[in-house]
Amino acid sequence: MSKTALVFGSTGLIGSYLVQSLRKSNAYDKIVIFQRKAAATLDPKTQYVQLDFDKLTEYSNLIKGDDVFCCLGTTMRKARSKPAFRKVDYEYPAEIGRLAKANGVGGYFLVSSIGADPASPNFYLQTKGDTERALQQLNFLRLGIFRPSLLLGNRNESRFGERLAQSFYPLFHWLLQGELKKYRGIPASDVAKAMVYVAVHGCESKIILSDKISEIAELSTITN
Repeated sequence: MSKTALVFGSTGLIGSYLVQSLRKSNAYDKIVIFQRKAAATLDPKTQYVQLDFDKLTEYSNLIKGDDVFCCLGTTMRKARSKPAFRKVDYEYPAEIGRLAKANGVGGYFLVSSIGADPASPNFYLQTKGDTERALQQLNFLRLGIFRPSLLLGNRNESRFGERLAQSFYPLFHWLLQGELKKYRGIPASDVAKAMVYVAVHGCESKIILSDKISEIAELSTITN
């Protein structure tokens, strides 16, 4: 049975690859992409919905389908304040989850971060942890929380810290062995592939770390 995918955060690094993976997947015959700006597409299975994220409840009747894929995220530099950052990385994903759950959506698949923890002294990681916890409390039938490490790939926007880390990453990549493999950088395209694979085929763990994401992405390539 073909399914409907609901996508939030499609213009980001992972989100753009996610849309490509969903379009290639035979498991989904409809992809609904929610974003701030209107867009058009020639792809017959893709539909764009323009919305105001600060008024999500007004669009609740549209957040209906089988699986939500949430790649929303920002930076402190872009948000300019902790409340603004938290709105994008916590309030929006959590509210989308509540609305989707109320509408009978069965799956929610979230891009989080390595080290996410509600008790973390780091504001970024604390916010990511709060988002994970909020979604866990909604008791979706299927929940996948993806915690990638350093993302590898070229963004449309400039993130100095991430770009700097990518430039130095080849120098210490070989040191990340054993338990440290979860800190290895991962191509954003692999995260997208793994999200779709887990949504379609399932996974024994709700929280999926970077090294496991890589394994799933490789498996998805083999099975496809």
